[in-house]
Amino acid sequence: MKPQAPNILCGILIIFLPYAGIAQPPAIEFANGSGPAGNGSSLAPQIITFQDNALNPVTGTYTPLTSPITATFTISNQQYTLLPAQNPNGGSISFGASNNTTGKLIAPATLFPAMNYISNAQVPDFSSTPVNINTGMSLTTNYAVEMYTSVMGLYNANAMTNGTYYMANLTITFNVPITNPVIHIVGIGGFSGALGFTTDLTLTTPGLTMTELSGSKELSVAGGGTQIVNTAAAPTATTGAGAASGSVVVNGSSVTSLTFQLTLRGDGKAPVWATANEHVGDAWLIAVSAQNTFDVLPVGITSFTAEPQQRSVDLQWETATEQNSKYFNIERSQDGANWTSIGQVSAAGNSDGLLQYNYVDRQPLTGTDFYRLQEVDQDGSSVYSIIRDVNFTDAAVGINWYPNPTHDRLTISSYSNLQSIALTTLDGRILQKVEGFASGQSLDLSRYPFGIYFLIIRTADGQTRTAKIERN
Repeated sequence: MKPQAPNILCGILIIFLPYAGIAQPPAIEFANGSGPAGNGSSLAPQIITFQDNALNPVTGTYTPLTSPITATFTISNQQYTLLPAQNPNGGSISFGASNNTTGKLIAPATLFPAMNYISNAQVPDFSSTPVNINTGMSLTTNYAVEMYTSVMGLYNANAMTNGTYYMANLTITFNVPITNPVIHIVGIGGFSGALGFTTDLTLTTPGLTMTELSGSKELSVAGGGTQIVNTAAAPTATTGAGAASGSVVVNGSSVTSLTFQLTLRGDGKAPVWATANEHVGDAWLIAVSAQNTFDVLPVGITSFTAEPQQRSVDLQWETATEQNSKYFNIERSQDGANWTSIGQVSAAGNSDGLLQYNYVDRQPLTGTDFYRLQEVDQDGSSVYSIIRDVNFTDAAVGINWYPNPTHDRLTISSYSNLQSIALTTLDGRILQKVEGFASGQSLDLSRYPFGIYFLIIRTADGQTRTAKIERN
């Protein structure tokens, strides 16, 4: 029972896994004030507006996105209708509800609480994006939608307590396509006396699967990547002691909606689900976050690219406006987390026109080089740009593709002859293929949705290279 409460490669086959070795980007998350106020129980759709966490994985000051991105949570297809005395809206699945141990009527709960609201989940159980696994999330500043799975419909139906029962559907709809959204679950699992029970979720959206990023020992992704389940033999309401909490990524680009079938499983350790004079169920939380590929350049900087040359990397950027700017500090990293200044470029100070800047890194490090700009003002304040990366090797023969991420065109250059270039989806579907591709030509990605793709390059000598490409 829960209380209320661009890249260069040598002649070998290299496969880039979707989330390996990527710099930790800003995240969009649920935060205080970005969702509904008040208590339930409610069956009304719950609309959450994502906030930008520029310092991810550290939680800083959340800021609104330039163009609002929302997630709308909707309950449908209820399988059990509760009596008016149990829940006036009749829902076995509700938003913002909780147990009432002293009466039949469902108790109210906060519709949009902090993620530490229930179940005693721990910070390391969560990962805000697929590239900062096990770094945790603040459970006091990240918020979630509160949901309640009542067992009273099963009690009314005199259902066996050792079965699994389909309860309703939960659909999450995004107003813009999201790439690899991360679902956070807090505290699926509850009990009534000796009886333990838990809500489980089955993803039914065609073509999508899930992967566990982090979680308590009870959390598991099963069913070939389609189910989020609590594996505890005797579920309880406390994470780590019978309730499941954690983060899973939905593997897919341009995701606009997710539909889950919600089921309730009982462990059969008592003969009935509840008593006539109480209202019992499983209170749990659900939230969503993702990499921020939407607002990525600070005000004034309109573009930033990193392009490999034969033995150097050319960094170029433009500003549309500058006010009291002093200089640009160019920083480089090999892990996307630890940064070193490699040079400075003086800024114009004040300008209302388009200005172009460049810096050449003449000693790039072997492997992946990450670059970012720190724009420093006269008063010492600063802001960082988006991160660009170049995979550099000191081999004489190699292949370059840039920029990555890209918005529309991807340029491919090579010191060796190319046989073909192919662009595919994550599941291997070929979107375009060009035979006899010449060094310096570009692929046009503008007609494809934002998201992750694979670039497959075959050389005339029979070698194959595969790399992850992101369009944003």
